Amino acid sequence: MKMKRVFSSLMALGLASTLVACGGGENKDDKAANKDADTKTEDKNEEATDDKDAAEGEEAGEESAEDFEAQTSDDTLVVGLGELNGDFYGGWTNNSGDVKVRKYLGIEGNNGYQTVVQDEAGTWVNNPVVLDGEPVSEDNEDGSKTVTFKIKQDLKWSDGEPIKADDFLFGSLLHTHPEYTKLTGSTNPGSDSVKGYEAYKKGESDVFEGIEKVDDYTFKITIDASFLPYYEEASLLAVAPHPMHYLNENLALSKEGNKLVAKEGYEVSEEEKENYVKNLDEQIKKQKEDFEENNPAPEDDASEEDKKAYEEAKQAHEDAIKDLEDRKNGDVDPTQQLIDEAMLKEVNEYRLNPAVVTGPYKFESFENNMVKLSLNENYAGNFKGDKATIPNVILQTVNAKIAVDLLENGDIDLWEQESEGGPIDRMREAADNGKIGGYNTFERNGYGNVKFLTDRGTTKYKEVRQAIAHLMDRNSFVQSFAGGYGVVTNGMYGSSQWMYKERGADLEGKLINYQMNLDQANALLDKTPYKFESDGTTAWDKAKADEAFASNPDGFDYYRYDENGKKLVVNQYGSDESPITTLISNQVPNNAKQVGMEYNVTAGSFATLLNYYYYPEEDPEYTAFNMGTDFGTPFDPWYQYNSEGPYNYTKTNDPKADEVTVKLRKTPADKKDEYLDNWEEFEIWYNDYLPEIPLYANQYHTGYTKRVKGFDVNTPVWQSEDQINALSLEN
Repeated sequence: MKMKRVFSSLMALGLASTLVACGGGENKDDKAANKDADTKTEDKNEEATDDKDAAEGEEAGEESAEDFEAQTSDDTLVVGLGELNGDFYGGWTNNSGDVKVRKYLGIEGNNGYQTVVQDEAGTWVNNPVVLDGEPVSEDNEDGSKTVTFKIKQDLKWSDGEPIKADDFLFGSLLHTHPEYTKLTGSTNPGSDSVKGYEAYKKGESDVFEGIEKVDDYTFKITIDASFLPYYEEASLLAVAPHPMHYLNENLALSKEGNKLVAKEGYEVSEEEKENYVKNLDEQIKKQKEDFEENNPAPEDDASEEDKKAYEEAKQAHEDAIKDLEDRKNGDVDPTQQLIDEAMLKEVNEYRLNPAVVTGPYKFESFENNMVKLSLNENYAGNFKGDKATIPNVILQTVNAKIAVDLLENGDIDLWEQESEGGPIDRMREAADNGKIGGYNTFERNGYGNVKFLTDRGTTKYKEVRQAIAHLMDRNSFVQSFAGGYGVVTNGMYGSSQWMYKERGADLEGKLINYQMNLDQANALLDKTPYKFESDGTTAWDKAKADEAFASNPDGFDYYRYDENGKKLVVNQYGSDESPITTLISNQVPNNAKQVGMEYNVTAGSFATLLNYYYYPEEDPEYTAFNMGTDFGTPFDPWYQYNSEGPYNYTKTNDPKADEVTVKLRKTPADKKDEYLDNWEEFEIWYNDYLPEIPLYANQYHTGYTKRVKGFDVNTPVWQSEDQINALSLEN
């Protein structure tokens, strides 16, 4: 019975599915986007991806290049994508296509009006198109640091409204507000590095101590002492404007800039009260529908555990409904109502139709699996001084299996980050034969992996996780999936990372190289409680296992048990779109039998996988999951593996992990060698503890048609949306 898991996922996302008009798989990251489904939960460091080779859906699988309806025209660049959810603001059900769209819009990334952005090499640089002079830093006695920013006075939103200091502070105040997650379901943690975060986030203070308005074009941000030193400190100073005038024209900031207030003289009208109650009623209705759909009452003969899970879920649901009813029926403070309305407009409207942006393009529409964008006439350019000239951009979902054919036919102009060997070979051949304009290639800033739950099920034992790694021929995965365009890795790194380039050769010699080795797997499992036959007392015998497997591999039934008669079983869930799921299913279960482990692989949707992974039950059915991880910058695995990390989905709770992740993030910015030493120490811990099995780090290839000019810069942090200001079409 899964009602506890399903309901907890809804609540953890607040009202994610309740408020989402168009659905899709929950996607997290922190960061990088590719055509794999990503898990954009603003992880501050990584994003999970479904390493798959086909677009979602049966229709996409059946489509041929001849059936494709081309959208190209002389004034329109068409970018092929693997998928789109239509969710264009971080913190909800974003996938990689959605992330790419919002980078074209400047909502995030290098094209928007962040005070600090990344160049093509991943270096953080001040944004001269936004800043009027260099920021001024001041170290405070309490260990915090205050930075003063002065912005230029001619910046405008895409609707022509001026951008001021209030807009740069508004996002922190709104997204860190204690009601934000509860009301919107966003997983955005807010400005967690800013002084006063905890007090403001918990509602202990209605002012955010670490932000301050000086004048209409000057503001200050104070980084909390607990975040300092921080190796990539510059990343903490990347502040972006948020359109307060669009989300609620009656909302304002206090004179000091550290508090949300109603505009002077504002009074709530009866119409506004009615609309507010109407929005809450809609939420209540939808949340009730979701609960009934996802949480059927247990049958009379259900287990006590299932009945208890249902009652807990029901109580949590009723508490949430009561909170909304209290808001509706009580006397709501006018300012709080304005704040609520801004939050509701963001979740119900802005994330689905971001009508006001800062980037090179404006949002026009999302329908028929494509997003249409047009030039933003108020865009001032990117930090390099470049400004987009192509009138229109269409981002369109296509079947990945025919993407290279579409590229050759000129039906799409760009196909980015191809990772599978076969299509890469075809793309390279098309370029060599002059059928396309060319291709770019770069090392992936991430890897494919198998992630574990490390605190429950049989995978809570390190030796079980290590044994599974010895049941895999990872080199065959690289050859079968990546076609040789990749390498096997043994740590949490990608071959494109600067740390690996500087220390990788030395590091490899210090890591366990997990190769397929049944004897080693057996030796590891002998160190676990699973040392017995089914009676819980007779020692498990490798010779018996060999004989049983040789005589009847399909009917094999000689497994390991613990002293209580519990069988050694590992259940893995993988996306049915991923070739890695098939490769693992064909290889590991049979190898596992020979060491006494029952290993089962189930394939299903990536959204379901993420639900199992992010929100496991106390006694989960699945504790292993294959997916991919693309790293963001800064590289800060504290978020994933520290026991206090908000995105510790592997449930790692290890004193050494706590030690090394803190050491890594708190390395002073001018101590490069110390950072590299700490990075090595973290990788050695990861390689031994093995919260994930790294499978491969592969190369990406991006192809483009002959009419696309200027795509001469392409790196893990610099994609078409970053290069768009330098691209042109030559028809």
